[in-house]
Amino acid sequence: MLKKLDWFIIKSYIIPFIITFFIAEFVLILQFIFIYLDDFVGKGVGVNLYSELIFYAFLEVVPMALPLAILLSSIMAMGNMGEKNELTAMKAAGVSLLRVMRPLFFIMLILAGVSFYFSNYVWGKAYLKKKILITDMTNKKPTLVLKEGVFFNDIENYSIRATKVDKESSMLSDVLIFQHVPTYKYRKVIRAEGGEMKKSDDGKYLILTLFNGEINEVINPSSNPMEEKSKLPHQKIKFGKTTQQIDISSLSLSRTSEEDYASQPSLLPVIELTKVVDSLQQSYDTIKRTLLGYYNNTHVVNKEIHSFDMDTITPAYFYLDSLIPQERKSILANAKNRLENSINYLENRSSDFVSRAKAKAKVETEWHRKFTLSFACIVLFFVGAPLGAIVKKGGLGIPIAIAIALFIIYYIISITGQRLGTGLVLPPYIGMWLSSIVLLPLGAILTYQAATESKILDFELYGKFFKGIFKKIFSVFKKKKTI
Repeated sequence: MLKKLDWFIIKSYIIPFIITFFIAEFVLILQFIFIYLDDFVGKGVGVNLYSELIFYAFLEVVPMALPLAILLSSIMAMGNMGEKNELTAMKAAGVSLLRVMRPLFFIMLILAGVSFYFSNYVWGKAYLKKKILITDMTNKKPTLVLKEGVFFNDIENYSIRATKVDKESSMLSDVLIFQHVPTYKYRKVIRAEGGEMKKSDDGKYLILTLFNGEINEVINPSSNPMEEKSKLPHQKIKFGKTTQQIDISSLSLSRTSEEDYASQPSLLPVIELTKVVDSLQQSYDTIKRTLLGYYNNTHVVNKEIHSFDMDTITPAYFYLDSLIPQERKSILANAKNRLENSINYLENRSSDFVSRAKAKAKVETEWHRKFTLSFACIVLFFVGAPLGAIVKKGGLGIPIAIAIALFIIYYIISITGQRLGTGLVLPPYIGMWLSSIVLLPLGAILTYQAATESKILDFELYGKFFKGIFKKIFSVFKKKKTI
């Protein structure tokens, strides 16, 4: 009986989870598309690259989509069972809410493991490939499209303009081409009445067939800007038909190597991050010992000075007065320089100490992130499941509103904790686990209320309480006005 009940509960949860997971993926990917849409327009990128980019984005947001889907599907599944009085029937049969949640809890453990796997192994690779592809696509120059009367300058060392452009036949009218090679101090100007434009079979060259025009070439071997242009070596060639081949390989998409980004902490698995943390800790301790040793040496000298009695230390003060002004000035200047050097040394080492501490905190933050996203699946389940049992509303209406509000709170706390951790305001482990620390008690309270049907979170009672407070405040203001 109980096994059938477990399968019934799992089936009631799986369908809402699949639906909400793909909804969460769609929303997160749609946000990504909106951010980079302007950067991709007019780049001449094929459908294959766009599909590849969306695939990497899909894999990247899985660790973020899983907690959101778990929260939303938990509210939906338990709300559906509550709305259909299925939870009431289970309780009447002696099955507690915790027993109802038990098969789903094992599902959450599996999903938490999946989330950890994606965070530790898949996320870094997907993010790296997506970042490289975005960089290459945004740096890709626009496709060679000539606009009438406008110079096209995206080809290196060339500027091309045509008064009229027939896009169907690729015929051009009144063509003007400037070629300038600064390295060889070479300049060429081509003007033609008309022409035809096409690409080579391999797409690396632009072939221009020009009609009725002239070519002016100027070669300037001199570096003297005052030299008259009329004396420079040049030639003028008139033609009835000529063909110009221009290299346009710089317009094609080039793929960046993954090795350029592979060492970033966010892309490393837990094992590699542990090694990086240990290495940074050793460097951190070395700087710390250096500063402490320098401070102790200075402090010991001060202790020795202050340990003298007044009879011993007084002659040292009057010793300066016994010197001639030049010697006294030299001694004071030397003491001032030594003091300034000590201050500069401590400031430089302190800034180095802080920078290394921040670098270590950043890596530790990434280490804890691998676990916090997985643990969030369990925490949000214990928030969403009892909340759905309390609200007793299924569908995509109220559950979506509640889930989005809770997830926004979770996300804000996570981002705030991360920034506090990397900024050395909080230890990194506290900053990254802050969202779980805040939401875990809420999940415990909601689970207790749903299981015992107590009135810990009696929203009607709270509403009456605040309503009474507002009535008292309003009555006080009303009395003041009458007075």
